[in-house]
Amino acid sequence: MKFQYELQRRRKQAGMSQEELGERLGVSRQTISKWENGTSYPDMLNLMTISGFFSVSVDSLVTDAPAPPQPADEAQV
Repeated sequence: MKFQYELQRRRKQAGMSQEELGERLGVSRQTISKWENGTSYPDMLNLMTISGFFSVSVDSLVTDAPAPPQPADEAQV
């Protein structure tokens, strides 16, 4: 599942520790750690809180969407 990697990436991008993010979301550091390690997942209310905190959709946190195609490099053509 993509969520664990996306949460960790966004937290680090925001320059926050697991403890700081937990405080902002109203959960423990251990809960953030479990989410990032994939040993547990947040319920819908927490997913909505996380998406609001990072100003992204829930879908962008949990959906493994394929990357958009990249233009061909002229050197390879």
